[in-house]
Amino acid sequence: MSFHDIDPTWVERLQQNSGTADTSRAGMVEPRSSATDEINYAALELELDRMKKKLAIWEIFVRYMNDGAESWPQVQHALSAEDINEIVRICDGVPLRDLLLDSD
Repeated sequence: MSFHDIDPTWVERLQQNSGTADTSRAGMVEPRSSATDEINYAALELELDRMKKKLAIWEIFVRYMNDGAESWPQVQHALSAEDINEIVRICDGVPLRDLLLDSD
């Protein structure tokens, strides 16, 4: 399974449901949810891992922006060999473009 295979509808349901908790039913046992309401933990874990990698790479880029890089070509040309190796390690075989761009 890759992050491209993740069904984004569970995120939408989570966003809708998180703001609509029914407090009048406190203490009641919820009935078993349908398969469409169940959390796909493998997909969630995969997406969380992708987000952590994405953040780590953006943090590297932001350091260069804070040091004065004003364009992507400037960031690309300024990257040290050490940072390039770190980005390759973070990507772990996933193309950088796939990791940084949203899968939507």
